[in-house]
Amino acid sequence: MVSRRLSSPLRLAFFAISVLSGPQALAAGWHYYDPECPIALGGSKTMKFVAMQPKKNIDRVCDALPDTGPTVIALDAPDAELREMNWDIRVLRDSGSAAGGEPSEADAVLRLPPQKYRNGMVNFDVNIAGAGKYIIYARLYSDDGAKEFVGRRQFTVGLLDNTEFYAYLLFAGLVAAVGGRFAFLRLKKAKAPEPAPPSS
Repeated sequence: MVSRRLSSPLRLAFFAISVLSGPQALAAGWHYYDPECPIALGGSKTMKFVAMQPKKNIDRVCDALPDTGPTVIALDAPDAELREMNWDIRVLRDSGSAAGGEPSEADAVLRLPPQKYRNGMVNFDVNIAGAGKYIIYARLYSDDGAKEFVGRRQFTVGLLDNTEFYAYLLFAGLVAAVGGRFAFLRLKKAKAPEPAPPSS
């Protein structure tokens, strides 16, 4: 009888657990993510950005890294013209000053020496020590400086966004509801009068 009464809330709780613990949920802030996010460089030019924290998990993320610490960032530009350009790549703290123009050196977490990547790919390690908002800054320019492409992409590190907050609340509420219902039924069963013995 108890198991039959608990079946509906238990099914709801197990559904929430399966949603919240699925591979997409664990990957990046409990919401869907494109594991190769484009960085718009102007015109039709783009490059792909992905970040990983292999010491903690194998997830590929591009918008919300769950933890601070050692991080591997990879950039990929398949366009042949971009492969012949010099790449100025930086990881910046998003202080609001990097929205346009040349970013401040004070915001730089890491800056790679400008150079060409003729295979169109670069990956590098960076230790992101503090939780917050960050920016991948990419400036690609020709040898004579006549042509350049600049792109930025924001990502977060170690932040709990609103989606996660409400998911935690939902999960906690479901657990509390199921636990409370179970305790109520146990108490009700314990207080129920025992049936009278049959008369002889």
